[in-house]
Amino acid sequence: MSLRKLGGETIVYGLSNILGRLLNFVIVTKFLTGIMSSEEYGVVGDLFLWTGLLIALLIFRMDTVVFRFASRDEYDAGAVFRRAQQFVVVLVLLCIGGMLLLDDALADWLEYPDRVVYVQLVLATVAFDVLSAVPLARLRLEQRAWFFVAVNLGNVAVNLLLIYLFLVALPAGGPWFGHEYLPEYRVGYYLLTIAGAAAFRYFLLLGDGLRQYGRRRREVPEQATPLRAPAVRTLLRYSLPLTIVSVAGVINALFGPTFLKWYFGETVSENLYWSGQFNAAMKLAVFLNLFITAYGYAAEPFFFRQAGKDLATADRTIYADATRAYGIVGALASAGILLFLPWLKEIIDEGEQQGLYILPALLGANFLFGLYSNFAMAYKLTDRTYLGGAIAFSGTVVAITLSVLLVDRYTILAPAFGMLACYALMCLLAWLVSRRYFPVNYPLGRILLYVLLAAGAVFWGSSQDAMWGRGAVFVLLLAVFYFLEHRWLQETFLRRK
Repeated sequence: MSLRKLGGETIVYGLSNILGRLLNFVIVTKFLTGIMSSEEYGVVGDLFLWTGLLIALLIFRMDTVVFRFASRDEYDAGAVFRRAQQFVVVLVLLCIGGMLLLDDALADWLEYPDRVVYVQLVLATVAFDVLSAVPLARLRLEQRAWFFVAVNLGNVAVNLLLIYLFLVALPAGGPWFGHEYLPEYRVGYYLLTIAGAAAFRYFLLLGDGLRQYGRRRREVPEQATPLRAPAVRTLLRYSLPLTIVSVAGVINALFGPTFLKWYFGETVSENLYWSGQFNAAMKLAVFLNLFITAYGYAAEPFFFRQAGKDLATADRTIYADATRAYGIVGALASAGILLFLPWLKEIIDEGEQQGLYILPALLGANFLFGLYSNFAMAYKLTDRTYLGGAIAFSGTVVAITLSVLLVDRYTILAPAFGMLACYALMCLLAWLVSRRYFPVNYPLGRILLYVLLAAGAVFWGSSQDAMWGRGAVFVLLLAVFYFLEHRWLQETFLRRK
């Protein structure tokens, strides 16, 4: 398998995420920041943290389990999928069911005592998203790219339709089925649209899964092939440390808005205001996250297939080349976001732009996270996921500690600095693990050069008042990158094998 193949998969598998997130960001974020107050937007950011944490916990990294065990010949892929999904279903029924029984207590704990419906809608979203994780992983491993795209874009389309119905049509029109629009529940209507879209995606995947299973049963009689799957204990031994990694990742990425809710100012209203400012800055960092997520969608199953059964004979050059390509695109994307910020910031409401000075730190943190994801394949491929758990825990401790220690002096920069330091430490530790257990000659010097060139271009371009001047600096940066890497890019991506 070539890096050209990985590039193609990144484009295809990431298409739904890129288009979906762009549509959601350009339309939804602009719309929400226009109709919601900073306090309401802060509530959304706070609830998204808990949503992400629950999803990370309940998926239990069964998506990576699928890549690890279904890509090896010793197990039947279909049996691995079913065992992983059965575990997830049981976990969702037990945990989400239990939390629904305690929804009043949870709402009190989150300081939304008169908004129990928020908790219920978040739990519904979590349930459907978790149940969709293994089917989506199966599509990626089986390289059913276009169905993956259709499912996720369908999710976005339904979300946009529901947003229009509940936040535009309902307020403008009369009562629907006896229901009057309640402006104080704007956050609740938005959460309802997310839950509805998540349900649509899950049932679409469920229908496809049942169809695929029925076709397999017809083509391959059950008695003809013994279906082998690893024991649940084996799955959990591999996935439990990765669950710690996922939870830590959510905390590291979304800790800022929730931390500010409790620790920034003197009142909850003031805290939520600055939480909304931090959340708005994170929304602009999404442009880099689009690439990182698309790359991650393709890279993880690709690297597991690339390694095959024998790690000793795996071609490790492709891991170094993939990291090199990531460094080029990530550095250019970060520079482009900062150079064209005067345009991009218009996507969010003017009242949400006071916290954009933290954007460089957020972009740096996200760039390091993508780099860490490359290094982290070492402990995933060698079944040393416990090292990943230790690395992630260390990073989270750094993020939280720096946020607490620095918030009085640096205000909302504190959690941004904490996130940056967290991913820097995780990068270093994951690289050391790779050097020990899965040595790859990563081009770290070149990646550092890319970062320095991008930083220099941003520093120079920021002094230009006119957008054409900033654009000229970015074009010059592109030319420098092309001069440095055109031969390697042609040999890697354009030369026919």
